[in-house]
Amino acid sequence: MAYRLQLGIKTGASMNIVAFNSSPRENKTSKTELVLQKFLAGARQAGAATETIYLRQYRIKHCLGCFSCWLGNKGQCVQQDDMTGELLGHLMEADLAVLATPLYHFNMNARMKSFIERTLPLMNPITAHSGRRLSPPWAAKAPKIAAVSVCAFPEDYNFQALSMNLRMLYGTDLVAEIYRHSSEFLTALPLQLRVEEVLDAVARAGYEVVRQGQVSPETMNAISQNLAPLETLIDMANRFWGKEMEEEEVTGAVGVDGEGVDKYV
Repeated sequence: MAYRLQLGIKTGASMNIVAFNSSPRENKTSKTELVLQKFLAGARQAGAATETIYLRQYRIKHCLGCFSCWLGNKGQCVQQDDMTGELLGHLMEADLAVLATPLYHFNMNARMKSFIERTLPLMNPITAHSGRRLSPPWAAKAPKIAAVSVCAFPEDYNFQALSMNLRMLYGTDLVAEIYRHSSEFLTALPLQLRVEEVLDAVARAGYEVVRQGQVSPETMNAISQNLAPLETLIDMANRFWGKEMEEEEVTGAVGVDGEGVDKYV
């Protein structure tokens, strides 16, 4: 998937990276977490300090659209929750904020969307025009943004809506986009040699962002490589869901058993 870079990003061992993971899954089954932690491991290898915040553990109310944070209550949301009390502070302490979300209906999930909407107090209502982008700028020093996302569907085009959304939100503040399709196959044992190449490249991307302020095209190509022929992945996925639906009819159990599509390789 295409990446964006901004050479003005703070680089080197003094970089403070805060990652916000919006996946609802526990870490042992979350492919968002798997890819995110590889990226952060590479960043730490380059000398950066990293922290991961799991948004599922916090209370984030929906934005009311009242604009009190721009008017009488300038810079402060009227809602008292974890977003106001803690998360905005973590965001503003970062040199680079990593927004990690699974792909739901071809975009970020609802928890990440609520988190982003509640960052409105950090923006200035006096709109600035920059090229073809018309949007409110940050009111104060703000972190650069990197995006990490995964989806079970094969092929990169599934991330197009998410990528456009983030580019419209952050413009040149968006310095990297790490998108991994076919993510449910990352634990498939017969595919592990190719999976290792992908995850090594994700770690390399974290290293490059810290040291160079950008991700190289070679690294991006390695991240987005196919794990198997498209027809093979589709067949595995269809057999998985067919078997799960059969078992549900027999047992009445709801939800997958946690083994994933890898048992159908």
